[in-house]
Amino acid sequence: MLLSIGVLAMCVGLGIGVICVVLPRLGYPTPLGVYLRYASVSGALSVGSGVMYVVWYNGGGTASLVAADTTMVLAPATMCVAVWPPSGRPHGSPLAQALAIAVAGMVGVCTLRLPLEASLTVRAVALTVVCGCCAVLALRNRVLPHRSTRVLGAVAGAYGVYSALRVVVVSTPESPLSQTLFSPTGAGIAAVLAMLLCGVAIGLVGRPVISPGNHHDRHRRTLVAIGDWKLANAAFGTDRVLGLLLELRLAARDLDPSAVDGPHGVEVSFPATAEVLRERMRTVYGWKAEEIELITDSSAAARPSRRRLDL
Repeated sequence: MLLSIGVLAMCVGLGIGVICVVLPRLGYPTPLGVYLRYASVSGALSVGSGVMYVVWYNGGGTASLVAADTTMVLAPATMCVAVWPPSGRPHGSPLAQALAIAVAGMVGVCTLRLPLEASLTVRAVALTVVCGCCAVLALRNRVLPHRSTRVLGAVAGAYGVYSALRVVVVSTPESPLSQTLFSPTGAGIAAVLAMLLCGVAIGLVGRPVISPGNHHDRHRRTLVAIGDWKLANAAFGTDRVLGLLLELRLAARDLDPSAVDGPHGVEVSFPATAEVLRERMRTVYGWKAEEIELITDSSAAARPSRRRLDL
């Protein structure tokens, strides 16, 4: 009982700390910043859920099962908040947050009040709905990095289908599938795989392009960078400037998949480079006027080739 409460408290404390402590330190978070931080909360909840199921299987009692079921649903619900259309608020959409908490709370109450078989069905239905919503929101999102949201949408959709099939299989406990693929062990393996693949999706954010192209291609590129790096750090803070740099590189790769990281920026080959990126940062990533003014460009041909680039 004490271990269950301790693990739950750590997960809740981590979530509150990320949202209430980390986010305000970044000033006004962009959609990418909100996405990454809610994703980290979701990961913590997934790990906590797994631990609570281990505790329950080893005689932890009803409290550990309630905590496990609640956090298992809350983890993908938190990813729904992460990919929810930007609301302009620093902590994401209040409506999405309220819905996530309500669905997870409902599952927890059902686990506490209903028999085990019935609560399993309720949890599977909730996971089907939540994962389906997460898949749709991720695939429709046009603000976040496309590679990341595509993988996340595919994983959430696949796990939603698995949960829906489990609802059907639970009604026939004597079938071979209920004792193999949809057994508690099979469900645990599926959940762990989904969590790991979600981690892969998050890892695709900011994945560098390591191929710089040939010599002639490189000399046709333009470096778009944050101009006065020291002044930008002094004005906005190092964490915020690094976040802007990441978003600038992501935006460039959306427009030019062959873009290559450069010193404090990114090298691209499409025309009207700076103007196009300034407009994209304003309309898609929500940069403010003073942040857009940081963007400068210069010909890559005027700079010596580097084997190892700075930030």
